Parts: sequence; structure tokens; C-alpha cells
Amino acid sequence: MRFNEKRILVTGASRGIGRAVALLFAEEGARVAVQYHRNQQAAREVFQHLSGQRHCMLQADVSDAEEC
Repeated sequence: MRFNEKRILVTGASRGIGRAVALLFAEEGARVAVQYHRNQQAAREVFQHLSGQRHCMLQADVSDAEEC
């Protein structure tokens, strides 16, 4: 299945499963929003390894309703 130009928000994308999911969606053509809470450097590393273009990074604490 291809995700060409689909927009995908991956929470916790700076590490672990979130990182793997972000990379896979990008490989399948999606535009990925890399969400991270505190570790901007780790998120930037994931962001730089995403296939394709037009991805973005988003800092937020998803446990805080106002930040979401």
C-alpha cells in the first residue's frame, strides 16, 4: 500500500516504535509530521532520514490537551 501525499502525524517519532513508523510511512510516500516532546535533536535526526520531501517537525506534550 502506498501513502502518496497522505499526511501522517506520528507521535513519539523521535525514538523507538514511533521512529520506525515515521521512517516506514515516509518510504511509502507519506508526508510525515514528526512529533516529539523534549528531545529535539533525536527528532531532527529522524526528520533528516525521512525519504521524500515536505515533512515537518512538531514539539508538543500530547498529554496536555491545550498543547494538542
